[in-house]
Parts: sequence; structure tokens; C-alpha cells
Amino acid sequence: MRPLSARWPATAVLFGLVGLAGAACETAPTAGSASTDAGAIEGDDAGAPSCPTLPTPVAFAPPAATHRLAMDDTLRLNHVQTKGTHNSYHLRPTNPLVDWAYSHVPLAEQFDVQGVRAVELDVQWNAACRGFEVYHIGTFDDRSTCRVFTDCLLALRGWSSTHPGHHAIFVQIEPKWSSDATVDEARMLVLEKEILSVFPRPWLITPDDVRGSSASLAKGIAERGWPTLGETRGRVLFFLNDGGGIRDAYSRKRTSLDGRLLFAEASPGEATAGVMILNDPVGGADAIKKALAAGYIVRTRADALPSTLESSDRSGRDAALASGAQILSTDFPVAVPGVPYALEIAGGTPSRCSPATAPAGCAPLLIEDPAKLRR
Repeated sequence: MRPLSARWPATAVLFGLVGLAGAACETAPTAGSASTDAGAIEGDDAGAPSCPTLPTPVAFAPPAATHRLAMDDTLRLNHVQTKGTHNSYHLRPTNPLVDWAYSHVPLAEQFDVQGVRAVELDVQWNAACRGFEVYHIGTFDDRSTCRVFTDCLLALRGWSSTHPGHHAIFVQIEPKWSSDATVDEARMLVLEKEILSVFPRPWLITPDDVRGSSASLAKGIAERGWPTLGETRGRVLFFLNDGGGIRDAYSRKRTSLDGRLLFAEASPGEATAGVMILNDPVGGADAIKKALAAGYIVRTRADALPSTLESSDRSGRDAALASGAQILSTDFPVAVPGVPYALEIAGGTPSRCSPATAPAGCAPLLIEDPAKLRR
């Protein structure tokens, strides 16, 4: 088998194609492949035929007493370290660039077989249907296990419904449209509507749940900490991966997430700080350490690009594991032929106690017990 780096010339080609494809995504949406939005957004085209209707929400059925674990009232959401996948919907495209040369199994299989408890979904705006699709880059890298956003969520809900003993699942949402102050908030509200069409609020862990009676989300974390595993078992937490205009529109310029469904990126100490995306566990080790000490949940990457994995250097993976960051993202949650690498959380069931934040007495089987997972 040829080495990964030999399958496509110059990395510069990647950036050229991405630029072209990004423009194509904004101007040529695929009709009929995203959920319907009931309201118009100024500047978008009229609706097109064949757009799917929104799903029907299903009420949240809390885990039974048989799903509870011994430290459910002691261990908290930020005491967990779990495996997540990067671009969790991704299927290898035809003739891929080296860093697109990977595929993920469907989401439910990731949860059931690979021990994944955090996923990342890239959301693309479909102007014709006024809703969201999930894929990486139009034309060049657009294959997906769940093209319609709500289909991805339905896969998650289906697995969660039959496995209510799972600890909270984290869902990272990365908007793929170019920020536009005239539409950003409206589109995010459409995204919320689509989430609620699958997951009613009781199924979700929201900023309001963590803020409680405090003046802000950050103060709620400082004053009380995150909810316990018992309070969050069987539920889902969404967070926004954007550090620019979309984030600012959604978080009211980083002042408040009151009433919002998603957590959002923020700087330490800001009112909306809660979930941090700090993707470099080596160069950013000090930032991760400080964020964890402040009580935040941190997402980092155990591996950055598939093209780097031929090297025997595993410093990124080892640093991510040792950092105590709660969410460790990877393109390779299990071993695959031809790739000398996979992320394993040693001793996890499938997750483990964060080496930086978990208290004495924590054990992987007290976070999630496979024997108490299913309904």
C-alpha cells in the first residue's frame, strides 16, 4: 500500500479546492435534502419541492433506578473523559486528498461498538429548503452517513432511547456558512428548531440548566459546578464550534446564553464560558490546564490530520489523554487497515475518569456500566 502522503500531491492543492468548494456550498445547495423551516430568512431563495418535513419529537424517558450507579450523586459531568469523533458523519470521497481519506461508521454504530460518546456535525445551510444538511465540503468531500441534519439526530435519539444508562453524549455543531450578521441568529434559531423536533428540552443539557439561579453560566459553574452524572444520564449536550460572528450573534456578543440550547465558545471568565475548544493538547497544554481548573469542559484533538499519522510520534494523543480534557476527538476511534494508529481510552467502559478533574473514588464503571446501559 502506498504511504498516505503519496496519494495526492501538494498540500496546497487542498486549500485551493477548499476555497472553491466553500463558494460552491453557499451558491448551489442541494434541493430536497434538509429539513423545512417554517419561516423565511431575508435574502434566501423561496422554498423548493421535496424538502423533508421535521420529525416528530419523542418525550424524554428518564433512566430507571436500575440504570443508576453508586456515585451518580457525586460525580459530575466534567469528571468524565470520553472519546469523540471528528467529522463524525464523514465518508471517504472518491479520489480523496490524504486528509479526507477516512470513513466513519454510522453514528449509532460508533456509540454501540466503538465507545464514542461525543460527535461533531458540520452543518451546511440549504437555502432552498431553509434547513440544514451535514457534510464537509460541497462537490469535493460531501459524502455523509446522515446527509439531513435531523437524520443524524434521529440516529442519536434511537440509540439513546434504547441505551438510557449512557453518560451524557456531547454533540459539537460547526456551522459551515460564511458569517453574515443579517442571517446568523435566524439560522441558529432554525437549527434550534430542528434540534427540538427530535429532542424536547428535557432530553437536553442546556446553559440554563447549568446557570441555574446564578447571574451567568460562568458564575453558575463557579458557584455550583456542573450537574451530576445522575442528573444528566441518558441526556445530550450540544455546543457550538465557532469563534466569530455566528457565535457572537447566538451568544448576544458573549453576554448571555439565556434560553439558548447550545453552549458556545468563549474566553475564560466571560459570562458565557462553559465549554472550551482547545484543539492543541501539546502547545495548548497550559490553556487546557487552566480551563479545567476553572471548571470548564474542554474538547481537544488527539490527532490533527491523517497525513501526520505515518510518523511514530504519538505525542498529541498522549498529551490529550494526560491533559484530563473531557472530550478527545479523533478520526480513528478504532484500528483500521493501513493506518498504524487508533485512539484507545485505557480502562474505559468506554469512558473513564478525567485524570485532571475526577475526585477520589471515581472509577470507569461508576461513569458508565455496560451491564446497566440498555433499557
